[in-house]
Amino acid sequence: MKKSLVTGLLVTVILASPSNYVSAYAERVQSKSESTYVQNVKNANTLSHSIRTLGSQSPLAQAYGLIILQQPTIKGTGMSSLTNHQEFVKNHVREWLDEYNPKLVDLNQDMQRFSTRFNGYYGTLYDLAETVNTDAETKVSFVNAFNRLQKDVQTIQDSMNQTLLQLNRFNDLLLQDNKGFSEKAKIAIQSLEGSDGTVTQLRADIKRLQEEILVELAKILNRPNEVRNGVINIGKQVFTIAGGAAQTQTIDFISISSLDGEILNLLDSQAALSARIIEQKQKELLPLIQQLAETQIQVTEMTFIEDQMNGFTEVIKRQITTFEYLMNDWKALNDTMIQIQLDLSAGAHMDSVGLQNQLIKLKEFSDELYVQTKQFENFITNVTIN
Repeated sequence: MKKSLVTGLLVTVILASPSNYVSAYAERVQSKSESTYVQNVKNANTLSHSIRTLGSQSPLAQAYGLIILQQPTIKGTGMSSLTNHQEFVKNHVREWLDEYNPKLVDLNQDMQRFSTRFNGYYGTLYDLAETVNTDAETKVSFVNAFNRLQKDVQTIQDSMNQTLLQLNRFNDLLLQDNKGFSEKAKIAIQSLEGSDGTVTQLRADIKRLQEEILVELAKILNRPNEVRNGVINIGKQVFTIAGGAAQTQTIDFISISSLDGEILNLLDSQAALSARIIEQKQKELLPLIQQLAETQIQVTEMTFIEDQMNGFTEVIKRQITTFEYLMNDWKALNDTMIQIQLDLSAGAHMDSVGLQNQLIKLKEFSDELYVQTKQFENFITNVTIN
């Protein structure tokens, strides 16, 4: 089996499977020795796979973006409106690559720094918690240190809220312009396809095969194995169409051409099976593309461009949805820490064992946070776009 999997224009919604998202909160049994304040605090020791997923989708969004920026401009009589919408989407791609993706990278670094800082404080906090009820000076030291950590968490949450607002505004405009392109393309295709419905059927068959391939791609990429190196290859595929008077025409199709490295680990039996299925579907698909090109070149070009735009739009939608999962996780952490602060400031008797147990839970969250922020970092640095 090849270590390279040709995907053509098919990588549209690779991460569409809802299995990417793991429930952020798990039930737990409270110790009878824990005080009421601990029992009322949300369980913040669980973290969904949201950070890792944001990282894994980032190279894919980048790949689609670079493909769209290299798309040829649609030309032809009556195509000016279609061309405008194509340029609008290209501008959104530039904005994502230059502004919003870096925001997610910066946020990941902020969370990683918090994890490092919390782990640096943890040993001292745990020891102070043992005598927080019996020594006023100890309690002051504990509260001051804990408040500094909670302030970091609050700052990151505020940044998340602002980022989500910006992402949603960006997404609204992207969806609007992508929809505008699709609507104009549909009208143009209807005017070009003729009366026998051949183009419509070919497009439907291509879409069906894409969907079947995407199911298998999702199985490959949703595996829990960490990817330490990988390559998303962007290539140009040329379709040749014979014309009259011995003339030929070609269509250059720029797309994600292959996945290499640990993204495609064929030692995994499920990945190997999915790769074989995709290879077969690909063999069925390419002749349909060739046939569509021979039927109507302009329709084929619009089909290519529309699919790539839809792919980018879908990945951005997934990024925002995943970011919202992360915000839920982070809010639970912040709520937990605020509740601990409130109970400490109330002057009620603190159960030292319960407080230490809660610190252990926060430490578990922090450890998982560090792991996932490193995974995010690894996807950004170790998966290259060629």
